[in-house]
Amino acid sequence: MSSALAVSRPKGRRTPPRRSDPEDARERLSPGVRQLLDQFHLDEVTSHLLRRAHFSAEELFAREFADLSLTPRQKAALVIVYQQPGLNQNALADRLFMDRNTVAEMVKRLVCAGLVRRASAKDDQRAYQLFLAPAGAELLNHVMPRDAAIEARVLKRLPEEYRPLFVKCLRMLVE
Repeated sequence: MSSALAVSRPKGRRTPPRRSDPEDARERLSPGVRQLLDQFHLDEVTSHLLRRAHFSAEELFAREFADLSLTPRQKAALVIVYQQPGLNQNALADRLFMDRNTVAEMVKRLVCAGLVRRASAKDDQRAYQLFLAPAGAELLNHVMPRDAAIEARVLKRLPEEYRPLFVKCLRMLVE
C-alpha cells in the first residue's frame, strides 16, 4: 500500500482543509495546473455530461420496466437475438460491445428465465447458437412499444430539430 494512501487522520470532528492546513497540498500544484483547475467546470466536461446523461436514461428505463426486472442490456440482447437468430455468444458480445464473460452470464440468466434458447452450434460443439424463446417474444411484445416511448423521453429536453443531430454525434463518438 502506498504511503500516500495509508495516511491516518486523527479521529474526531473532520473539517475541510484550509490553505494553511499542512494536509492541504494545493500549494504543490504547478502554476499551469492551478490555472487549469481554477478554470475547470465539471458541468462543461463532455465525459461527465455523457455519464450523467447515461445514468438519466438508465433510470428512466429502470423505472419504466421495474415490474419486469429487465435491464437495457438484456433488452438489447433479446433484440439482437431476434434480428440474428442462431448467432453465437461471442458474436452477441461483439454486437453489444460488452465483455464476453459478462455476456455469457447474462445469456445464462436469459436462458434460465426462458427468454432465450441456447443450442449447440452445428459447426462447433463448444459454441452455442442463440434463439429467441417464446417467453422472450412475449416480453419483446410487451417491452418494445414502451421502449420507444422511453427513447423519446430521453431526447425530450432537446429541441426536436436537434435530436437527429445529437444521435448522429453520439454515433460519431463511438465509431
